[in-house]
Amino acid sequence: MKSILYLWILLAGACATPFSFAQQYENESLEALPSHWSQMRIKEPVFGGLVHVVETGTNHKETIILVHGLGYSGLRDWIDVIPHLEKNYHVVALDLPGFGESDSTSLQLAPQRYAELLKWLTPQFSKDKVTLVGHSMGGAISLRFASEFPDMLDKLIMVDTAGILNRTVFVRHLTQMPDRYEWLAQYQQRFKIVDSTVNKVNRFLNRISGAVLTQLDKLPDPTLALMHNEFAQKYIYKDRPTLNAAIGLINEDFSEAIYNFLVPTHIIWGELDKVTPVRTGELLASQLINAELHVISDAGHVPMKDKADEFLVQLDLALQQEPVQSTKFSLNASSVDLPTDLICTNTHNQTFSGHYKRIIVKGCKYLTLKNITAESIHIESSDVTMTNVSVVSDKVAMIVNQSFVSITNAFITGINALQVNTSTVDAAGVTFVASGAAVDVIADSLVYLSVSKTIQGDNILFLHGISQGNQFVLR
Repeated sequence: MKSILYLWILLAGACATPFSFAQQYENESLEALPSHWSQMRIKEPVFGGLVHVVETGTNHKETIILVHGLGYSGLRDWIDVIPHLEKNYHVVALDLPGFGESDSTSLQLAPQRYAELLKWLTPQFSKDKVTLVGHSMGGAISLRFASEFPDMLDKLIMVDTAGILNRTVFVRHLTQMPDRYEWLAQYQQRFKIVDSTVNKVNRFLNRISGAVLTQLDKLPDPTLALMHNEFAQKYIYKDRPTLNAAIGLINEDFSEAIYNFLVPTHIIWGELDKVTPVRTGELLASQLINAELHVISDAGHVPMKDKADEFLVQLDLALQQEPVQSTKFSLNASSVDLPTDLICTNTHNQTFSGHYKRIIVKGCKYLTLKNITAESIHIESSDVTMTNVSVVSDKVAMIVNQSFVSITNAFITGINALQVNTSTVDAAGVTFVASGAAVDVIADSLVYLSVSKTIQGDNILFLHGISQGNQFVLR
């Protein structure tokens, strides 16, 4: 039950292109490619089959390799981008094994194995460093490749990268109701009561879907067994490359990969992406040492189709310029004068920023804390979203009781960094520093951790998983 629900939701979202995966697979042949592009099928050693590769712009010195995401069309996702690039660059695009015109396989498809394929493929087309551009799953593959083989890259460009967040958090985003409906947008903008009603209904439905996923996470996970069972893969993965690759993607852990990641990186994101949230781009831009985020307004998960002209402008800038790291939010709360407390009681839809001594939140719904420093934070019976947060305490730094809290990009330090009681906490890109238990999980609670870490003395532990008591299932 759990794996079926996960994968159904995941595949429905991850294949959200102008045409559905099912339609492409069953009803359409692959689009013909321009005749001047060189096409070849090369025997490769990683999956043991033939990989379909397209090459153009061979008169140019700089090489760009394009890596597509989930979907049967494969490299054709780039068909409107390549003509623009071939004017100035040597362009190489491939159908990943299992997709497009490359051979199928029953082997487990995952970013790690695809990265090994790119390691073999790249020297076949360039003796120099290359620029890697990856979309969605291709962004995750490119990130894995760049973390393990940085000397082969000049630059990395990731577009709406999937698979970075803990998989339940990823799936939770896919199930969220939108803030705006196209057919209702004009009424929501003109009439406050319409907008308020839509938001209330959507939040109610989102709470239900979130509660269902939370309960499923307390059950055993059969997808982990499938990843290591060749007999099951042979039959379950047969003619289902998207299912195969999706399982590999959602079980990949990038927490250690982005630590001390030095490849210059540009991150391009569609503002309205319903598959991978902009939160992921913000996380990557903050956690990577040399990265810049570019958000394209009104674009979804496939910005090269949704907003083609704007995408090409951002792509050109990324290719031509070094990334400009945004100014980091100060993580040292102890160096700031903290004269006052922030106390929020029984209020809704409020946003706070600034420097505080204590933050106390009780009965507040849809509260946003952004660019915050404090000596302690206590949240009770509330729904809180936190971004760019620093808490430095000589006691328990943050206490969450009977609440739902989402935290992105934070530094939390104390005797115990985080104490969670009868609550759900979604933490992404969070560093916990503690002399005692870094994360103390009490009663019926769940903590989801994405690319986070604990520091206790000289020991660093990377965390990407789900809490079971004070232990974490790393998956």
